[in-house]
Order: sequence, then C-alpha cells, then structure tokens
Amino acid sequence: MEMTPKGRLLAAIRGEEVDRIPFSPFLAYYFDFLPKEVREKGELRYLQEMGADPLLRGSLCAYRTKLDKCTVSQKTEGKKRYETIHTPRGDLNSEYTYVEQANTWFLTRHPVSDAEQLPAALAYFEDLKVEKAIRETDAAVDALGEDGLHLALLGTHAKSAYQYLLENLVGTENLIYLTMDEPELLAELLEVMMRRNMETVQITAQSKAAACISWEDSSTTNLNPTLYKKYIQPEISAWCNALGQAGKPYVQHACGHVRDLLTPMAEEGIAAVESISPAPTGNVTMKEAFQVLPDKVALIGGIEPTQILNDPVESLLAYAEELIRMRGKHGFILANSDSCPPGVAYEKFTELAKLVKRI
Repeated sequence: MEMTPKGRLLAAIRGEEVDRIPFSPFLAYYFDFLPKEVREKGELRYLQEMGADPLLRGSLCAYRTKLDKCTVSQKTEGKKRYETIHTPRGDLNSEYTYVEQANTWFLTRHPVSDAEQLPAALAYFEDLKVEKAIRETDAAVDALGEDGLHLALLGTHAKSAYQYLLENLVGTENLIYLTMDEPELLAELLEVMMRRNMETVQITAQSKAAACISWEDSSTTNLNPTLYKKYIQPEISAWCNALGQAGKPYVQHACGHVRDLLTPMAEEGIAAVESISPAPTGNVTMKEAFQVLPDKVALIGGIEPTQILNDPVESLLAYAEELIRMRGKHGFILANSDSCPPGVAYEKFTELAKLVKRI
C-alpha cells in the first residue's frame, strides 16, 4: 500500500520500513533566491510540484518567548547592524555584517567576551519567558494533514544551551576560556538556559506536532567530543526522554564534522541525524555513518551542497541510487545536506524525485 508523505517521512525517521525512500530536499538559502512569484506560492507548493516528500524543517514553534524587564534595541548602518540587549545587570552588545551574496546577516562580534558580561547574560535568560502557542501549531499541523511533515523547533534559541553559547553568545575561543576559568559562573548560566529550553520541549510535547528538531549545527570543528558529552549530550538526552513519553521523535541537525560525535548523539536517544554530509562540508561518508550508527537512528541527507550544485545529473543520480541501495527501505531520507546553493538546476530535484519512485 502506498504511504502518504507524512506517513512515509515519519516512518523513515523512526527507522521503520517504508514503501520507498523519501526524497526531501533542504531548500535553505536556495528558496530565498527564487523569483518572487514562486516564493509567494510557498515552499510546500514548490516541493510538491517537484515531486518531493515535503519535510518542513523548523517550520513550527509551539511556544513563543518574550522579555519582561529586559529590552532589545537595533541600529543598522549600511551593511552593519548593531544589537543591544539591555538588562538590569548591564548591556550585551553584538554586531552583524550583511553579505549580499548569501543574503545573510553574519554575527561578527559576540555579546559576551569575558566573565564580566556573564551576569548580564544570566539576567537576560532569567527574564526570558516561554509561553504556549499550541493552538497555532495544531492548526498548522491540521492544515498540512498527510501532505508532509512539520519538524517543530525546540529551544528558546533553536539549539541546546552550550551550543548557543558556542555559536551566538560567546564564541568558540572565549567559551573555552570561560569553561576552564569560570566553571561556576558558567554552570549557573547554563542551568537557567537549560531550564528555559526544557519549557519549550514540554510545551511542544503537548502539541500535535509529530516530530521535532533543533539547529544544533553539531561539529568537531568548534567542539571536541569530551565537551560535547559533558555539556550537550545530557541536555538533549533529557529532551529525548520528555518527547519520547509523548511519542514524538527528535531529529538533530548536525551539518558539520560529526564522525566523532555520531556515537554520543546516538546515545542521547535521538531518532535521526539531519543534514549529515560528506566532505567538504562534513567529514564522514554515508557508508561510514550507516556502519557507526545503530539501525534505529535514521539519516537525513547524504548529498553535499557543492555536489548537488556541481555534479552532472547522471553522476548525481548514480550516487543517490548507491545510497538508497546501501540502506534499503528503512531509516533514510534522501536530501541535500545543510543548505542548498542558489543556482542548483531544478532538473536535479525533479530527477531525484523520480529516482526514489522507481527504485
């Protein structure tokens, strides 16, 4: 019996056998550069028209956050944007730089540079309130029906506490110094951040969202396995336990060098690794990942961003077929990993969609 897109995607994420491998391209960056008339129809329509199984990553939040006493101000000067979080214990200042080629504002100065800013960061997260937005989420799930699968976002800032410090609040180098030099102050901040994150998990568990994701960006390019196991693995394990009680699988977005993180991630109780990528974006082949991970952990991805951009259609299809036959009809969703460069030929999407239907 032919499965619905939602049923096929959910079964694949759970590691169950499917009628065929789903194809669910990740259109980050790519979709933003499409003609306005295409974008206005929406990503769901675009995915359906190419014949894909719509996996809508991070498309929902069953909660919203707001500040009580703290405020945020922004100022833009050309291609620079300055953001200040005003707290009772001081200000947190960050700087962003706009890169036109990527249509993205990149963080170029983190708000916390040393221990002096930690009290202000703590005040910000103590002030942060998490509220339910379950009604809106349930309505979106009902509207999509069986035509695709929403992956609801988790975390006040869409990732685990330590990963957010690493990427957004402190930065890699300064976070390592703080981890070693100010463990008590850092632990106090992380405890509040993790508590707020768990509130988002508990609220999402009450919603109709069938599966969840966070933008972990897990990679040993900025975090070694020892620190990962100490600071990130316990928090995500707690998420998986809470979501498991509600029957909702958790999908971890891990788009970088994850070879040495695959086992710790599997130990968390995750259902799937999303955006797993070979070199040069990642550092693990799909064959290696299939061998390391237990069968119960699904993989989403496999096609590296520059590969889908540069490979001829024939080579791309041959590679995709190899992946599909390697895995069989369970625990795999074929996709481009991490993001999709603008300029990928539409024919590549449609031909990949046809491929999964004929194997």
